[in-house]
Amino acid sequence: MTDPTKISPTATDALEKDFEDSIAERYNRDYHKSPIMRYFDSQFVDYVCEHYHSQDRVLDLACGPASLWGIFATKLGGTDNIVGVDLSPKMIEQAQSLYPDGKFEVGSFFDLPFDSGSFDIVIVSSAFHHVHDDLLIKALEEINRVLDEHGVLIGREPLQSKRLSDTDGWLSGALMHFRHMVYRLNHTREYPEPDPGPNHHAYDPEEFLQFISTTFAIKGVSFHNPVSPFIARCKDALVAHIAAFLDLSVAHRGGHELFYTATKNYSESADVSQCIQNFIAQNAITDNDKLNFAASLEVASRHLEDYLTANAPKSDTTESKR
Repeated sequence: MTDPTKISPTATDALEKDFEDSIAERYNRDYHKSPIMRYFDSQFVDYVCEHYHSQDRVLDLACGPASLWGIFATKLGGTDNIVGVDLSPKMIEQAQSLYPDGKFEVGSFFDLPFDSGSFDIVIVSSAFHHVHDDLLIKALEEINRVLDEHGVLIGREPLQSKRLSDTDGWLSGALMHFRHMVYRLNHTREYPEPDPGPNHHAYDPEEFLQFISTTFAIKGVSFHNPVSPFIARCKDALVAHIAAFLDLSVAHRGGHELFYTATKNYSESADVSQCIQNFIAQNAITDNDKLNFAASLEVASRHLEDYLTANAPKSDTTESKR
């Protein structure tokens, strides 16, 4: 890794802004309109909904041309509490034209135009892979700043390794044959994309989660979309149904996308117990009232964790990443 002081956020932002501006007008059409893309967009918003509470203040960071806002409006009960931010003025222009009453701002991962603690949820949908590795922690720290004390970071990222299609032998061959069948059915054509620049890259899942854990406590991880993203633009509804079936059949292991949730502050009963044990060990307590209170607090924390575990959404249980 290079010296982070030699990587300029301003310079990397300039490159990324030019790239995003160049694709802004066609972005929703090419990346969010096909049946397969709509399925995974809807699935991701369902994942967000598991952590959303009424009146939560939401930041859609790197919102593009409000690509998910139609689903937000339906599944979150509206967009009044959501603010969209993107580095690209062209993306924000598109977003504002689609949602004239929406709240949108031009802003950078590294300098968000909001006060500390302004949001309960920050959503980063497939955007961190546009950030230079040496600046990723800086971006996470800025997100941490604008999150409330118990705020949640929810995101998804494309992966470059540990996918089913990376498996040698018959499985990768079968997936390639499936891709060719899709093209034969739909005559979908890929076309050249502009160079996104040197910062653009997909992640190894373990490496990405290590980055996130430098700033946040990771509380949920799942894998999605086992089918090659090269068929994502296929417009045939049957292929979208097949892709959804394949996604469910692998129980969210080995996909091309990683969904994750991470919290700014997260405590368990073990944390309470550890503090109490340290307190007792260091202070040689003899006061019965203090001892009784400490014992009661430990028991109470265990009861509370049992209740939280029983009522937690499924995504709060981190799934195996290997």
